[in-house]
Amino acid sequence: MKRNLQITFRGMSPSDALSEHIRDNADKLEQFFDGITGCHVVVEEPHRHHQQGKHFHVRLDLHVPGKNIVVDREHAEKSSHEDPYQAVNDAFDAARRQLQHYAEGLRAHR
Repeated sequence: MKRNLQITFRGMSPSDALSEHIRDNADKLEQFFDGITGCHVVVEEPHRHHQQGKHFHVRLDLHVPGKNIVVDREHAEKSSHEDPYQAVNDAFDAARRQLQHYAEGLRAHR
């Protein structure tokens, strides 16, 4: 991503591999809309009881001209979020859909 990308890890150790995965996903978003001015990704592993396993929460804040697009994927929504990579993928898929909708709206107003 050419624009400002900020990655924050909460309740877990930073991961270079997961950071690279996030960067790759952020770069792909620019294929759908090149006007992204910023992106903040928070990957959080909330404290859970050991018997329930690990679950990950991903929040994505995209900044585009005139709007902020927020994707907030709670760990309880899908069991696939036991994998941080899948949680990131799901969040970026949702962001892509919102970004495409935003871009279509801009084109319709022209």
